[in-house]
Amino acid sequence: MNIILVPINAKFIHSSLAAYSLYSYLHNCLGDEIETVVIKEFTINHSEDLIISELFNIQPDMLAFSCYIWNIEMVLSIVQTFKKILPNVKIVLGGPEVSYEYDYLFAYGVDAIVPGEGEQAFKSLVEDFLNNKPLQQIYKSVEGISLVDIPFPYMDPAFSNFNNRILYYETTRGCVNNCGFCLSSATKGVRFLSMDRVKADLAIFLAAKVKQVKFVDRTFNCNKQHTMDIWSYLIQNDNGITNFHFEIAGDLLDAEMINLLRQAGKGLFQFEIGVQSTNPKTLAAINRRTDTSKLLENVRTLKLLGNIHCHLDLIVGLPYEDEHSFIGSFNDVISCFPDKLQVGFLKLLKGSNLHKDSEKYEIQSKDSPPYEILSNKFMGFDIVNRLKKVEHMVDTFYNSDGFKCYVQFMLRHFKTPYNFFDALSVYWEENGYHLVSHKRLILYTILYEFGKDIALSNTMEISELLKFDMLLQENLRTFPEWIAEYYHYDHKQITRTTGIHTFNYDIFTWLKETDAPLQKKQIKLLFDYEKRKDTGYCMIEKS
Repeated sequence: MNIILVPINAKFIHSSLAAYSLYSYLHNCLGDEIETVVIKEFTINHSEDLIISELFNIQPDMLAFSCYIWNIEMVLSIVQTFKKILPNVKIVLGGPEVSYEYDYLFAYGVDAIVPGEGEQAFKSLVEDFLNNKPLQQIYKSVEGISLVDIPFPYMDPAFSNFNNRILYYETTRGCVNNCGFCLSSATKGVRFLSMDRVKADLAIFLAAKVKQVKFVDRTFNCNKQHTMDIWSYLIQNDNGITNFHFEIAGDLLDAEMINLLRQAGKGLFQFEIGVQSTNPKTLAAINRRTDTSKLLENVRTLKLLGNIHCHLDLIVGLPYEDEHSFIGSFNDVISCFPDKLQVGFLKLLKGSNLHKDSEKYEIQSKDSPPYEILSNKFMGFDIVNRLKKVEHMVDTFYNSDGFKCYVQFMLRHFKTPYNFFDALSVYWEENGYHLVSHKRLILYTILYEFGKDIALSNTMEISELLKFDMLLQENLRTFPEWIAEYYHYDHKQITRTTGIHTFNYDIFTWLKETDAPLQKKQIKLLFDYEKRKDTGYCMIEKS
C-alpha cells in the first residue's frame, strides 16, 4: 500500500511541520506497518502537471494533502485530475483550510476529511485503510493530544533534505488569545511540551547546525517560565549558526526577560510581534488584550539592545480602523524602527470570529483564497487600494536591506512616516513604475529622482546616502551618472573584498545619532565585504 503525504508549500525554503509530525506519529504508533508511507513535498511554483506526474509514478493507493489558503485551489484541481487517471486512489484532505465548511469538498472526489489536529485522527484513518475497512468521510481527534505523545517530527538527524530551508517546530498548541481574525480563536487553552523533551529536541537542531528554526507557537511567551527556560538554554548552547524565530506578545516582556535577552548573541533570536492596530476600540472588537504602550516601549528597548531582529505586523481592514486610525497605527509602529514592518490585509478565514461577524461589520472579501478584504463599513475599497500601494513601497524600500539610510533620512523630513510612503507611492504610480519590474540599480535612481523632485534636501545629500546604501550591498566600481557627476575615486583603493570611498557628508557619525542633522564633512570609509561570511553584513570603518 503506497500512502503519500503531499504538502504543497508556498516556497521552496519552507517545509511542512504537519506532514513530518503525522509521519513521525504514525511511525511511532504503527512501526513497520507504515513502511510504504512517504512524504513528497512540492511548492505552488511547481506546475500541476509535474506534481501529478511525480505522484503518478509512485502509483499511490492513498494521497493525503495538507491544505492551506495558499494551496487549496491547486490541491482540488490535482484531486479532480487524479480521480480521472487513478479512480481507485483514496484522497484525504487535512489542514486549516478544510477544518471548517468542508462538506462541499466531497464533490471533488475527496474520500475523507481530517479537520483540526490530525495525528490521532489520521492514524485511525490509516489503520482503517490498512485493514481494508471502508473509510469514514470525517475523522476527528476525540480530544487534544498530549504533545509528549508526538515524537520529534524530523526522523533524519542530519536533516539531509533541508539544506537552506526553514525548519518548523512547536512547544505549545493553542493560544491564550481569542483574536477575531485568527483560527486559533476556535480552540481553547494552551498545552505545553515538557521542558526535558524541548531541550532534547533543540539539541538535535543545534548539533546539526541547521540555518533557521521557526517556532509556530501562537504566543510563544504566554508562560514566562517556559519562555525563560528555552531562551536560557539556547543562549547557553548557541552554536553561532542556528537562528530561532519566535512569535511573541511584545507587551508580555518584563525587565527580567529583557535582561536575559541582553545575553543573546547577535542573530540568535528573531521576534515577530503582532501589533495589528494601536486603536483601543479595534483591539477590543477583535478580543485582543494588548498593552500597546508597553509593547512599543519594549520594542524600542529591544532595538537598543541591537542583537535581536524585530518584525512587527499590522492588519488593514479590522473593525473600527478607518483610514485615519490606520495611519495612526502605522506611525505608532514605524516610529520604533522595527527591522521589518509587514502591512497585511485582513483575510476572512473560515472558522474565525470575524468571518461569523462579517455582516455586522459589512466586510466584503474575495470569494477565493486567501479571502482578502475588499472593504468594510469603516474603509471603502478606494482606501484599501491606496494602502495596498503604500504597503508595496514599505515592502520594497523599508523591508529591503538596500535602502536603510535613505529611508531613515526621508522619514525625518516628512511630517509623518506615513506621509513619506504615501507620497512615494503616488510618485511611483504617476511615473508608471508600477507597470514593470525593476533591477535594484534602477530603484536607486528612482529614489534619487523622487528626492530631487520634492526638493526636501540638496541633491548631494541624497546622492551620498544612496551611494552609501549601494556600497553596503556590493563592492561597486561604477555608479549611476547622478553620483558619478561629482564623485571621482581611485580604482587602486578598491580590491575584491574591500573598498575605500570618499563621502562629502559624515554619514558614519549620523548613523549613530540619526536625529541629528547630516553634517557636511569629507570622510573616507572602508567597506569590508569579507566580514559578510561571518556576520551576514558588510563592516564599515573610518579609514
